[in-house]
Amino acid sequence: MTMLLPKFELHQPTTLADAVALAKKLGDDADFISGGTDLLPNYKCGLNTRGHVISLQHIAELKQATATTIGAGVTLTELEHNTEIPAGVREAAAHIASPLLRESGTLGGNLMLDNRCHFFNQSYFWRNSLGYCLKADGDRCHVVPRINVNGKSELNNKVCVATHSSDLAPMLIALGAEATFVGPAGERTVKLNDFYWGDGIQRFDRKPGEILAKVSLPKWALGVRSGWKKLAPRQSIDFSVVGVGIALELDGKKAKRLRIGLGAVDTTPVLFDFAKEDVRKAADSYLMVHPYEGMPEVIGKPLTDELIDSVATHVQTQAQPKLNVPMAPDYRKKMCGVLTKRLLKELRDN
Repeated sequence: MTMLLPKFELHQPTTLADAVALAKKLGDDADFISGGTDLLPNYKCGLNTRGHVISLQHIAELKQATATTIGAGVTLTELEHNTEIPAGVREAAAHIASPLLRESGTLGGNLMLDNRCHFFNQSYFWRNSLGYCLKADGDRCHVVPRINVNGKSELNNKVCVATHSSDLAPMLIALGAEATFVGPAGERTVKLNDFYWGDGIQRFDRKPGEILAKVSLPKWALGVRSGWKKLAPRQSIDFSVVGVGIALELDGKKAKRLRIGLGAVDTTPVLFDFAKEDVRKAADSYLMVHPYEGMPEVIGKPLTDELIDSVATHVQTQAQPKLNVPMAPDYRKKMCGVLTKRLLKELRDN
């Protein structure tokens, strides 16, 4: 079945100010596009299309990068080869999609990636035969068909559990990143860990007309060991079904800082901060993962194999993947612990 792009009007501003003005004028009938590697396939499937698309590709302000500040328009290939930024960010970028797609895909596009699900990422014909889903055109979630409301089992027309599959988001959250947005109300900066909402439809705390301009890293992120591992049906092309990003700082053999970003197992990336300092702000959410329940004591202790096993077991225990992307949930749950263990040992022994 041939899938064609729907008709839309393409706008190509050359400054952030012009892009913001366009977004304010066009309102809810406009989408932003940079590399287009996520938006255009969705449009071909008829998923939540708009009549106007605002290209960010020609805005030079979004393409600048330093060791601690990365513009949203920087391509994944540029991230992959930028030796000034933390190793974990380079590794995450290098494992997204394929070399050709990384030439087009951008940091901003990967952070704003739409949540994925078996019942959503399909052709219009396929979705029509099923009766659509809560995330597009329908009135129910097929992954979690019923929920408990006030002690009664009801048809689930409220909770979308589509999976957040960005690779860069959990890695950058582990490194304490902040995101800066520019919109009609001016400039706003928010911790990336607070930006994502536990809802497969709303997804994040972006105000109307706002554009992601840049991501900033704290200075400590340049002095820690960092790395990334992912599980996918194919290491090239396919989206992650589990992703683990770790920022580790040692004082001798003792753990001084340990932050683990877990991706592709919930509606948002999930941060495990073993110092228990960075806790997500309360937001509209149906998160299944609760990172601080039963968290082992790590900071100030020697990072032995036994302690690493304890950390990996905790991450695996808390992970609650759903049957909404390729690979069985129980296997993905186990691999959360396996990847955490492997990466922690590599970072410790490096």
